[in-house]
Amino acid sequence: RTSRHHHFLGTMRGVAIGLSLAYACCLAVVALIGFSAITTGIVLLAEGDNYGDTAEDLSPQKDFSKLPESCIIEDVIHSYREEDDGYGYHCYDDYSYVFSYQGRRYRSRQSESLRHDGVCRGSQQLSAAFVVGEEVLCWQPNVMPVAAQYNCGNDMCYKIFDPENEVDIAKDTGDAMEAAGISSLVFGILCCCCCSPALWFAGKRGHAAGPPMPGMHGGPQGSVEAPDQHGKGPQGQVVQGRVIGQVQGA
Repeated sequence: RTSRHHHFLGTMRGVAIGLSLAYACCLAVVALIGFSAITTGIVLLAEGDNYGDTAEDLSPQKDFSKLPESCIIEDVIHSYREEDDGYGYHCYDDYSYVFSYQGRRYRSRQSESLRHDGVCRGSQQLSAAFVVGEEVLCWQPNVMPVAAQYNCGNDMCYKIFDPENEVDIAKDTGDAMEAAGISSLVFGILCCCCCSPALWFAGKRGHAAGPPMPGMHGGPQGSVEAPDQHGKGPQGQVVQGRVIGQVQGA
């Protein structure tokens, strides 16, 4: 019976250790995700703030001027994509244009438009902003290089999209980066807050456990002496009916 009891206690101890290790691993993973989210949030906040502030300081009227001649659309390049933001899919149409000016060909930046809140299959493709053969206004930079917020599609930064719209898009991009940074930061803080009470409780529980109880494995003070073959305990008492023994050191 004693052997079975010890075997049972050893098995339960192994199970407890295994569960504790699994729980600790889960906490470590959640904490790592939390710290990563916090770091990402801080970076996005800083970059979004800088990107948006730089866009606020730009002056498209001073940085660009209209070309004296029109540009001609030579080709329309289309693609579509689906994005999952965690709440559902969104379908986008992406267009870029090849245009010519005074016999030389250039490529515009990519222009994206939300086609449909859902998957692209079965939805209607949005129309392009320009068609082949169309004559359109063009802008050229007054000073090179230009700010990244103008999103040039070619080395000369000739544009068929109004630079003032480019600045508005840059401002919106900066705001979106800041919003994503705040969301990531809040998520990371929540992950870390969820881990902290669990770690505190585990530490407090381990501290309160104290020394092993009598009868458990834990050294000389945890052993129990059974009566001898004559039915007497270590100090000569007669044991009636069952083994009760006496704890050493008591």
